[in-house]
Amino acid sequence: MLKAIEKTYTKEDLVKIFKDLGVTKGMILEVHSSLKGFGYIIGGAQSYVDALLEAVDYNGTIVMPLQYADNNDPSEFKYPPIAHELHDTYREHMPGFDPKKSEITYMGKAVENLRRREKSEFSKHPNCAFVAYGRYAKLITSNQNLDFALDDDSPLGKLYELKAQCLLVGCGYDSMTSLHLAEYRSKVRGIKKQAAAIDDGIRSWIPYLDIDLDSDDGFDDIGKRLEEKGQVKKTMINDMPIRLLSVENAVLEGVRYYMERMMRYRL
Repeated sequence: MLKAIEKTYTKEDLVKIFKDLGVTKGMILEVHSSLKGFGYIIGGAQSYVDALLEAVDYNGTIVMPLQYADNNDPSEFKYPPIAHELHDTYREHMPGFDPKKSEITYMGKAVENLRRREKSEFSKHPNCAFVAYGRYAKLITSNQNLDFALDDDSPLGKLYELKAQCLLVGCGYDSMTSLHLAEYRSKVRGIKKQAAAIDDGIRSWIPYLDIDLDSDDGFDDIGKRLEEKGQVKKTMINDMPIRLLSVENAVLEGVRYYMERMMRYRL
């Protein structure tokens, strides 16, 4: 016999959780979510995103990464790899990125729900796009460069300048996209990448420049340092952590971390 659902969360429950943690009206939030830790949310991702939007109110902004992980050069695929003889076929037939139609894998139901909303704004990068909703959505998602897509001119740089906060719901620090800005600033990593894009309605396979980003390389250590300094607000729901922290503080700590590590390697 299947076990009955004994605990549910409503939109109102979620709003209270976010506000109790420190989310306020007018806040700009970079959000990363894994909803399974809640167990059962009545209304699912729709209620969850509604709760986020209510917590920051109409003057706030919700931002989520919309990364098209499959839209990458097949030579870089590892999990699983793609046979070398299929690389040209992949490059020829991969659909160009469309922020509303492309199949976005691994990003979660909350991202899917936010991008379906009529007033959502999108950046147009074929691999590292963002979706945003709210007062500063158009500003944050506008003019993302094709090359070096997560640098200071990117949506991440704008989140930093706008004093945004990051909300990690059931996710570790390895999910915090804004920490890639620390990789750029500390110059720890340039590599040419390729992806399928649509320009003036024409699909093409295009090369672009970017650094070799790696969220498995230090992000958790940076998060631990922030917690030790008391710069992370944290609560637990069931056994799931929910964290709120400053994007600016995280990036500055990340730069210190990478610079210190480079100095150790040089000694």
